[in-house]
Amino acid sequence: MNKTRLIIFALLGMLLIIPACNDRKTYADYLNDEEKAIDLFIAQQQLTILDEYPASGNFGEKEFYKDPATGVYYHVISYGDTTTNLTQNQVVYIRFRDLHYFMADDTIRYSNLAYPVEVKYLGPVNSTTKSYYSNPGWMIPLERVGHNGEVKMIIPFTMGSSNDRSQYQPSYYDFVQYRLQGKY
Repeated sequence: MNKTRLIIFALLGMLLIIPACNDRKTYADYLNDEEKAIDLFIAQQQLTILDEYPASGNFGEKEFYKDPATGVYYHVISYGDTTTNLTQNQVVYIRFRDLHYFMADDTIRYSNLAYPVEVKYLGPVNSTTKSYYSNPGWMIPLERVGHNGEVKMIIPFTMGSSNDRSQYQPSYYDFVQYRLQGKY
């Protein structure tokens, strides 16, 4: 009789534990939620997404180019000084304002205008270099803009900071500025 009760209680315990394990989101669920949140943000802001980079290099007021390799969206406000070539291992200072986590209930806008992030440019972002950057999404427009270049960006969490990746939070930057070392 004791064995029968033990088996019944063990089965009941497993029935209670197994459904709890299925309540967790999978990585695919987070990616799906992010895609929906980005699509909603784009619709709310009435943005136009370009599949091809503008031939003239000029963006309309609400046009964003989506980089097909990374999923990062950006709008070039100013190309800055593009006469100087960006070189590997060059230090880039990145300032931003109005960072917004639009998928969360966070209404705070973050900024670092007084204390720029210093990043060493390691070349175009790919699967190898991505892990070396604090925020790989910031590096995507650098192939097109120069010293004092300015952009707006929507960065999926997979291309964001380590905090963005751990929280599964895409981000929107209303202003990002790049300054190349030696050009101050």
